[in-house]
Amino acid sequence: MKINFTEKQFKALLDLAFLGEWMANSTRSHDDRFADYDELFQYICSHAKDMGCADIVTYDSELNGYYPTQEYEDQMHAIIDDNDDHVFWEKLSANLAKRDLDREGGTFESLDDRFLRLLEIEEKYETEFEDNGLANVVIKEDN
Repeated sequence: MKINFTEKQFKALLDLAFLGEWMANSTRSHDDRFADYDELFQYICSHAKDMGCADIVTYDSELNGYYPTQEYEDQMHAIIDDNDDHVFWEKLSANLAKRDLDREGGTFESLDDRFLRLLEIEEKYETEFEDNGLANVVIKEDN
């Protein structure tokens, strides 16, 4: 099978490959990485020069691989950072809401009622964090 890409489509593919490989492997040790994703990213990068993207991917003969330029990586990390921030606040609100719901210990007539209560608590946290960030978050000392 052969797939043809315009330069614009290839650049978008490269962006998605970078972001996907980063999400899958950035927190993993060398031995725990998804090798298939590394290999696919390298394969896509190997076509960058032919597809007009030589300015964002370079080949390092000492490391025997293709690597994004610092400028390109910085552009992609802006997207990653925005996503990380969004996920942080969303997960923090969701986890605190789950904790609070468990602490309430109430019973619900249906799963829908439980879910609505969870959303209600979560919304309280979302509003707090939107208004104040972490300014009002404290860790209680055990006495």
